Amino acid sequence: MGELGREVEMATIRTTSDSFPAGSTWVRADFHLHTKADKEFNYTGEDNSFVKAYIEALKKAEIKVGLITNHNKFDKGEFAALRKGAMSEGILLLPGVELSVNDGAHGIHMLIAFGDEWIAEGSDHINPFLQTVFQGKTPVEYENENGRTKEGLVTILETLKSYHKDFFLIFAHVEDRSGLWTELDGGRLEELGRNEDFKDFTHGFQKVRTHDLPERKCRVKVEKWLGWYPAEVEGSDCKKIEEIGKGEKCYLKIGAFHFEAVKFALRNATNRVAKEPKQHKRSYIKRLRFDGGTLDGHEIEFSTGLNTLIGIRGSGKSSLIEAIRYGLDVPFGEKPQDEKYKKDLVPHTLGSGGKITIIAVDGFGQEYEVRRIWGHGPEVFVDGLRQPGVSIRETVINKPLYFGQKDLSSSGEGFEKDLVEKLLGSAVSEIRVKIELQKDRVQQVAGRFNKLKDIATRREENQQKKLDAEFKFERYKKYGMEEKLQKQMDFDTDGRKLNEINQAVANFAESLSGILVDYEDTIRNSLLYKSKQNSSFFLGYFEVFNRVMAQLESVVSAVANLKNILPDLEKQKTDFAGILQSLKEEFATTERTIADELKAAGVPAVRPDEFRQLSKTIEQAKAIIEELDKEQNKSNAIYQELLKEVSALNELWYQEFKLIEAEMAKVNSHHSSLVIEVKFKDDKEAFKAFLKSMMGGSNIRDLTYGRIVDQFIDPVAIFQEKAKVDELLGNSATVFWQYFSDALDTFLVWQVPNRFLIKYKGKELTEHSLGQRASALILFVLSQREHDLIVIDQPEDDLDNQTIYQDVIKLVNKLKVDTQFILATHNPNFPVLGDAEMVVSCEYLNDHIDVQLGSIDDKKVQERIVNIMEGGEEAFNRRKEIYGIWKPRNFLK
Repeated sequence: MGELGREVEMATIRTTSDSFPAGSTWVRADFHLHTKADKEFNYTGEDNSFVKAYIEALKKAEIKVGLITNHNKFDKGEFAALRKGAMSEGILLLPGVELSVNDGAHGIHMLIAFGDEWIAEGSDHINPFLQTVFQGKTPVEYENENGRTKEGLVTILETLKSYHKDFFLIFAHVEDRSGLWTELDGGRLEELGRNEDFKDFTHGFQKVRTHDLPERKCRVKVEKWLGWYPAEVEGSDCKKIEEIGKGEKCYLKIGAFHFEAVKFALRNATNRVAKEPKQHKRSYIKRLRFDGGTLDGHEIEFSTGLNTLIGIRGSGKSSLIEAIRYGLDVPFGEKPQDEKYKKDLVPHTLGSGGKITIIAVDGFGQEYEVRRIWGHGPEVFVDGLRQPGVSIRETVINKPLYFGQKDLSSSGEGFEKDLVEKLLGSAVSEIRVKIELQKDRVQQVAGRFNKLKDIATRREENQQKKLDAEFKFERYKKYGMEEKLQKQMDFDTDGRKLNEINQAVANFAESLSGILVDYEDTIRNSLLYKSKQNSSFFLGYFEVFNRVMAQLESVVSAVANLKNILPDLEKQKTDFAGILQSLKEEFATTERTIADELKAAGVPAVRPDEFRQLSKTIEQAKAIIEELDKEQNKSNAIYQELLKEVSALNELWYQEFKLIEAEMAKVNSHHSSLVIEVKFKDDKEAFKAFLKSMMGGSNIRDLTYGRIVDQFIDPVAIFQEKAKVDELLGNSATVFWQYFSDALDTFLVWQVPNRFLIKYKGKELTEHSLGQRASALILFVLSQREHDLIVIDQPEDDLDNQTIYQDVIKLVNKLKVDTQFILATHNPNFPVLGDAEMVVSCEYLNDHIDVQLGSIDDKKVQERIVNIMEGGEEAFNRRKEIYGIWKPRNFLK
């Protein structure tokens, strides 16, 4: 193999992982480069320094792809040296020539890029081609910009084709002298536009400056004349090293350094050619790293665009998908398919103590590390420092959307709600936190209300106790007991009152202390606030606020004083107990005297201590009745408070509904055929099932539950309309209210679910065929613009290849500029026709998942797609058919 052949081979063996670790990426290209082999090129340096100086100039201009196009000349020795030096710096140089074609008034300058087979294995088919088209002339005569070929453009194309080797054409400085647009009129351009060879091999116009000017030839006119339009590219047309990279720039999106990758980029100009690199401005996963488990030691780079995971069934694609879901802490959803299988994948993949690390970048360019060990929660790090409280699915990756295997092909019970929840992401998180807090408030008030529900019963019990004691007390009074024991009874009353007063003061002090705990720090810290914009206003505000501080100090002082007084009150109570103790003998003597007198009078059953107890019972019963009467008033107030709290809860539920409705409106706006409708508290079947579950064993008939659900929107409405419920239920009302009252705190915080209807072309989704449902759903999901990352395991389930190509792939190609896709698939149309920026090939070997990475431009990746994917060759053939660029290879036969 000759030196040139070895250098050509070097260009094809450089792997994607070496130069394109994240798959296809934007690189600057220059399609019009001259060298010192060109007579028009001015180089005054040392010959042995030229290659180094030239490569340095390419590096300085950040050119990664260059086309060497000397005027009617190809110097294979110089090219080999330049290519070798360029490849060592990660730069691809393509062999080419600027051919002066004998057409038009001044000739047409056409840049030809040759495939490597023109110079493979040390051969050189370029110079023989030049000798053919300049037949009858010597190199001295034609190796300059004014030399012209013997034949015109169409004949030159036929000559190029006769070599049966790949090439493409770019027309140089199309609007200048010797440019295609300048030299040919509209009629001739229309004629060329119909020529299949011209159309198939023309991949670019260089230096287009006029876009839409009616009085001049311009892009709009040329496109109309041709009926098609190639890529617009740039080239410096340098006449010395210092001019390399001058002028406007152009960029290609490629994933490997070879001729075919460049050619495909030009033919797919909409997605792969740009004046400036298209910047990804939203959050994305940059890299995965695994420690332990079946992926131990692997680092997997991702592109910001389309990433496809490929491999035979059981190769580990789903393991990667579920590991990503687990690392980002994305829930399965409420109705996942194959939940056990998916849950088991993660521990199998990570293993005991295994860890996944996700390197992610947010929409502001900030890089994060999300680390998660199996069985533990995720942790977020920035620059190695843990950031507690950072939300992964909001701050790090905005609203990632995940669907596991078969999740999108299902449409059973609960599917609609599950889909909506996934689309919502964290959009309703804030209102749901408020809802949970309000539920707590409702349950607290409901508990207080339930405690007071038996006031009437308790009042009746104490009234009976009081009446009974009063009856017995009257019998004792006729024996003069009241007068004889009055002093003792008065002392008993005083002792009870002292206890009551001291307890009230203690409770008062405790309540004030609790208020201080809740508010003191907040009020004091308010004085520390410094306004950036309204400092003078806040000076005046805090002058008024100081009056609040004065009151606060009064309360603090009052609490301190109360706490100081409490021991003195207790001492007073102790002193009173001492007085009572000093009278103990006196009271005992009185009781003995009374007992002796009663016995002498023949009334031995009457005891003084029982009389005192009856007096105490009457007094306590009166106090309890008074308190219960107060509590009855409290009960009415608590009932009103409860109604207020459940009303606030209902308002929050309604706000949540409106948020969901608004989010679904945004979701629906991206897709005209499929829409999601939201209906507030409309899931009657769920309401009925809830009632039946709460009242199990009540023997209430199913028909009765149906009538309740028809009449009342939710349990709160039932609670508020007792009379209507009684009328509706008749004999069943008593048992119904017993169950309802016992679980009041549960009933009042249970929300009748909102109902979600998914309609496709005006009909509910369930009324369509499985294929139609699958097509509609996948297109609907992929079209969402609110989600920075979409992760789907096997999106092709239940889709035919025509739908995948005509609809799904085209949509992915349109959206991947802004949305990162990670798709595990068996269908080659996704990586091939989807023009995947990164392909992750998985293979399960000896309890380990082997992973190979590369862009769709990488030839090894292409081979893996053909060899392991179902219909891979067909997908490549279709791509060849569409773009006409993938030349046949042995593995494509």
